[in-house]
Amino acid sequence: MSNELTFELIDFLTSPLAQSALERLALIDLREQALLSVLSELRKQFSPGQASALLTQARLRQKALEKFPLAAQMLFVDESLQQASSQAVAAYHAERFSPFAHLADLGSGIGGDAIALARSAASMWAVENNPLLCRLLQHNLAVNGCSGRASVLNADWTQLDLTGRDALFIDPARRRQGRRVFGLAEMEPPLEQILNLHTRHANIAVKVAPGVAYAEIPPGVEVEFISEHGLLKEALLLFGGLRSGFARSATLLPGRQHMHHTGREPEIPLGPPAFCIYEPDPAIIRATLVKSLAEQINACQLDANIAYMTSASYTPTPFARAWQVLHHGPFHLKTLNHWLREANAGEVIVKKRGSAIDPDDFRKKLKTSAKGNQVTVFITRHLDRPWMITAAPLGPAIPGPAAEQYEE
Repeated sequence: MSNELTFELIDFLTSPLAQSALERLALIDLREQALLSVLSELRKQFSPGQASALLTQARLRQKALEKFPLAAQMLFVDESLQQASSQAVAAYHAERFSPFAHLADLGSGIGGDAIALARSAASMWAVENNPLLCRLLQHNLAVNGCSGRASVLNADWTQLDLTGRDALFIDPARRRQGRRVFGLAEMEPPLEQILNLHTRHANIAVKVAPGVAYAEIPPGVEVEFISEHGLLKEALLLFGGLRSGFARSATLLPGRQHMHHTGREPEIPLGPPAFCIYEPDPAIIRATLVKSLAEQINACQLDANIAYMTSASYTPTPFARAWQVLHHGPFHLKTLNHWLREANAGEVIVKKRGSAIDPDDFRKKLKTSAKGNQVTVFITRHLDRPWMITAAPLGPAIPGPAAEQYEE
């Protein structure tokens, strides 16, 4: 959290004068090159600290619109905003907790999940250890009409008596000094403390980084990987009555599409690119469900260690994006450029798995025309050999990451 934020500045930011200034800033270009002039104008009316706080909030509100429909009325700090669940993900969390009446959101931050949980629970505690974040949390709950539905507690929840809470949603801090941490022992608090809490409270969900290592997940704990619009958002560790009965699951939002690991690993043949190539959603990949998906759509894999799949006919599926294969063969730059000229390629999207190339650098080596067609180039492996594929989209365009990317 910014060291510039104080209780005094929070009081200022919630004042009618500041709210009016923030409404005006919402209509102004706040890109990096415009900031100095905007800040100079603000300092004509406000103190340097107030001007800086206004500009920071205006920029954070613009960023937060992707997650919060009412972002223009809420207050944020950058680190907590980065970790906060979007409205769609938070609503899904609340659905998971719907069987339970009395909830606690532990580590509420700015309130992304607290807002959704408060709307569905009979009673809800929003617990946050940082007193400044508590003030923002109270404001954000009020803006979203949840003041009377949640009790905000400024407390260290690891020391709090949670008697009477039916289920707990836990969002540990996964950043230190602005940097992500991925290990469950590096979270604050670490998994060990959460496991101690589990001895007294059965029904727990813990939001963790989607890159969590399977070796760190305790036996008997389910893990669900959640993606939104093709971008991997998080993993949930599920305990007690929140478990679904499957060790690993993938959930795709906003469509609420689910695939579960049944414990059976199908045998999938390997083969060269055929009519189409599929790229599974990253939640499918992280949940080790690529082979299950391949069996479902009658596809084979290009390589035993690569997630790309191929088939002789196109089977629409929400769990993967698909392209029609135009050309394929062993990797050779001169041949690839010949294919691109033949396809009158303009914009080239480079996707890669199992290759060390840098897509941005590699794209500069490709021969394209200014007004040509969009072509996707896959740089990957087939039967452990470097391979390349040119392809055109099949089916509806679904946005998704170019490689093994995820967001917190």
